[in-house]
Amino acid sequence: MTKGSGRLTALDGLRGLAAVVVVFHHALYTNPDFPGAPGGGNAPLGSPMWWISYTPLKLFSAGVESVIVFFVLSGLVVTLPAVRKRGFDWVAYFPRRVVRLMVPVAASVLLAAVWVAAIPQVSTQAKDTWLSSSSTPNFSWEYIVKAIDLLGGDGQINNPLWSLRWELVFSLLLPVFAIAAIAVRKWWLAGLVAACAITWLGARAGSAELEYLPAFFVGAVIAVRMDAVRNVADRINTHWWRHPLWAALTIGSAMLLIGPWLVGPSVSGMIELVAVFKGLVPLAAAGLVVAALGWKPLRAAFESAPLQFAGRISFSLYLVHVPIIIFSTYLFAGQTWYVPLLFAIPLAVLVAMGFTWLVEQRSHGWSKSVGQWASRRYSSWFGREDTAERDARAVRDRDTADSASR
Repeated sequence: MTKGSGRLTALDGLRGLAAVVVVFHHALYTNPDFPGAPGGGNAPLGSPMWWISYTPLKLFSAGVESVIVFFVLSGLVVTLPAVRKRGFDWVAYFPRRVVRLMVPVAASVLLAAVWVAAIPQVSTQAKDTWLSSSSTPNFSWEYIVKAIDLLGGDGQINNPLWSLRWELVFSLLLPVFAIAAIAVRKWWLAGLVAACAITWLGARAGSAELEYLPAFFVGAVIAVRMDAVRNVADRINTHWWRHPLWAALTIGSAMLLIGPWLVGPSVSGMIELVAVFKGLVPLAAAGLVVAALGWKPLRAAFESAPLQFAGRISFSLYLVHVPIIIFSTYLFAGQTWYVPLLFAIPLAVLVAMGFTWLVEQRSHGWSKSVGQWASRRYSSWFGREDTAERDARAVRDRDTADSASR
């Protein structure tokens, strides 16, 4: 399941694919006829927009569902070290994680401000469309402060930041999620059912906390059960029917992910049915994660160079693409709706590459340094050795003992 570094590389590819889908999702939002877009959705039967939205082709623009995949992945990869590593340094974790998230967020907000200020954003579309509601015609510095404030602010100038709020909340509550996942280790199926039920309740009641946070818990359960996932996958892969089984899991999970869309346009009036489908989305995302880890052909696809590249820039691409799409729409105002996208999408990829190198990679180093500093300060205040110092002392003591024995 891993390469030499021990990293779950297939999940990097899955994250990269999800990021690309989110970009397509927002690109199509610039067309008010795209079903699901705020204030839009006029797609006659058999039209291109109908095919894109109400058939399995929806997988290429299922942006909201792809964000749930992000949440499950975060729940897995953030929880895994905490439950697997003996002596996990919680003192270092919290500042490290906050810096890791907030430095790229703050940088993306400043960059978004540049795009917003570069050209007047006065929409000619109807008031309630996505482009109109996401535009900022009267930009001022207050928007920067509001966007950086993930917990209580307003991401008007960079609306994908709504999901980073839940990433931050989960990160701060990681001990709670880890303990809960460990508590249901033996009853993992009941834990997944409970997560889906809470998600359904959140979707039905309009509670974002209940709708989105259970997805992180689903990822945490996978982290706690990772050895079992590996063992079951290995056993399955010894049988001749492994490919049909994995294919069924992959296809079934993908279709469940976009379940409401496959019902057709009439589903918009079926509030209860939509809530049920939303409740099952974390389970669908978990199925895709397990398939990516266990099915060798799918794992190879996610470990391919293009998807690994997408995975490397996925976080940066997610943070920078919407302001660029909106800027390009105004830059090419009056052109057919897809013309700005021919400029915006390649530009977003190029900017994401630079952002990854200039901001995200450096934030990794800064977050580690901050975590180490916090751990050292805690050790000095309370007279405790941090993990690195304790390991170094153990090596010195062993070397001294070996020398004495000789």
